[in-house]
Amino acid sequence: MKIAFFTETYLPNIDGVVTSLLSAKSEFEKKGHKLVILTAGDRRRSEKQKDTTVYYFKSLPFPPYPSYKFALFPQKEAEGILKRFNPDVIHTHGMGPMGMIALLIAKKLGKKVVGTMHTNIQEATHYISRFKIVQRVAKKVAWDYLRWYFNQCDAVITPSNYMLRECVKHGIRRVYVIPNGINLNYFKPGKRTLWKDKTVALYVGRIVKEKNLDVLIKASRIIQKKVPNILFVIVGAGPAEEYYKNMVKKNKVEKLFVFISGVQPDGVLTFYQNADMFVFPSVFETQGLSGIEALACGLPVAGADYLAIPEFVKNGKTGYLFSPKNINECANAVVKTINNKNKMKNKAIEFSKRYELEKTTDKLIRLYTSVIAQ
Repeated sequence: MKIAFFTETYLPNIDGVVTSLLSAKSEFEKKGHKLVILTAGDRRRSEKQKDTTVYYFKSLPFPPYPSYKFALFPQKEAEGILKRFNPDVIHTHGMGPMGMIALLIAKKLGKKVVGTMHTNIQEATHYISRFKIVQRVAKKVAWDYLRWYFNQCDAVITPSNYMLRECVKHGIRRVYVIPNGINLNYFKPGKRTLWKDKTVALYVGRIVKEKNLDVLIKASRIIQKKVPNILFVIVGAGPAEEYYKNMVKKNKVEKLFVFISGVQPDGVLTFYQNADMFVFPSVFETQGLSGIEALACGLPVAGADYLAIPEFVKNGKTGYLFSPKNINECANAVVKTINNKNKMKNKAIEFSKRYELEKTTDKLIRLYTSVIAQ
């Protein structure tokens, strides 16, 4: 089968969408399928890189988040690439300019389109305005656009049951749940080599305000009173890095936090294997891929009881939930997770098997086959 991915984000960006695309690409190619990726970015990467299956299109940065880009007029060149490649199906992983081009080209070339709703753009209205009334209007406009966009697809994928319910509630049709998979041969417990004298609470992901790290920083003193050797390791990068580093200083907890940026996808495993538990206060997850990777490595998760996180954080089994804005609840969930980490380790690993990459890829292939046959 020939598959064309359209995406607004790809390497060198590191986020849940990119991680899922890299995993899917690897698994598809292992199974003998052919795949191309068309994305916004620096065109010079297309010329320099060895991977001839990835095409970058001239783009401008999105001002609130400069590492994310909007492609400029990519239709003619993208259409030429797809005419030569002749895909069986087009799979769009974003609803920005690259996503729009995916719909236009699919219609022109008579190709079937599958769309995945990876991101809660309707929950990111703070990038538009700090005023609540503007955010409420923007959220409605966002859902109107998402409904219009995804209802032009022949099938829509969401990575969680939470997102399925939200899509149906807002009038999006032909929706299927297929989680983003993880490679369980890669994500697994390993030998501890770092911070051996510390109890490490780990966060891995983008450093943005919607990840709600404020509550963890404010809860850190409370946690330290019960876990004196606690160390919070924050792995990731993003526009809110300085904001959170300044908050750590303001709360005088610099000695409790380590920020590590610039970690590539093949380097993140080291941090999972050197932690005792994972903290996931995010209020933005359609799935929460890094939390599931943590489970696979034997780390129970203290997570926000919000959106998709409760689908894999089960109280007393794979971790503990807390109200996303409640500092005391966050502290209690982290402490309970640490105190019960050994008895939850095997349950965490077992639960992660639901997201095994080969299984999720097979589901994708079956959906593609069904859509093509319609």
